[in-house]
Amino acid sequence: MEELTCPTAFHDLEQKAWAFAVQAHGEQRRKYHNEPYVKHLERVAQLVMVYGGTTGMVMAALLHDVLEDTSVTEAEMKAFLEEICQGSIVKPEEVLEMVVDLTDQFTKQQKPGHNRKRRKEMERQRISQTSPRAQTIKLCDIIDNTRDIAEYDISFAKVYIPEIVALLEVLKNAEPFQLYMLACYEVQKAVYRLE
Repeated sequence: MEELTCPTAFHDLEQKAWAFAVQAHGEQRRKYHNEPYVKHLERVAQLVMVYGGTTGMVMAALLHDVLEDTSVTEAEMKAFLEEICQGSIVKPEEVLEMVVDLTDQFTKQQKPGHNRKRRKEMERQRISQTSPRAQTIKLCDIIDNTRDIAEYDISFAKVYIPEIVALLEVLKNAEPFQLYMLACYEVQKAVYRLE
């Protein structure tokens, strides 16, 4: 496994969440530039930090793809969070709730009888009911993913960007509003690129 270094901007609990994510994602790579998957998680978490996210939100950003993309179970993540958050003001159940909120519940494996369009609509409805904190992290995830997809995969962008335009309509509870506007800007840039 490639030698990875935790960004110095992360505090103690965030560093532990980073290490857990690195271990969980193992050799996974980003599709478009073959960098270690954790680099995406770092960018999302750092954007959460820039926009005033709490330590718990930064931890959730670092862990946001673990339940969806690795073999780690919700019970294992809960045990990890309870152990590292002991004696801190961070509530492990709140971090876990954000991670669960950010985990796609309508994947092809979970809903094989539905086409992509229907699954994305069900996910959009579900995420509209999530907490403002989870929606904030989701916006940061959208920003990073949109930048990559628009630059490296125009073919998939033709499918992805309209889905994200629809998703942005239900993420208006995210804070601060400037982050929402940044996400809209990145998506609009991608729309122009498609045209």
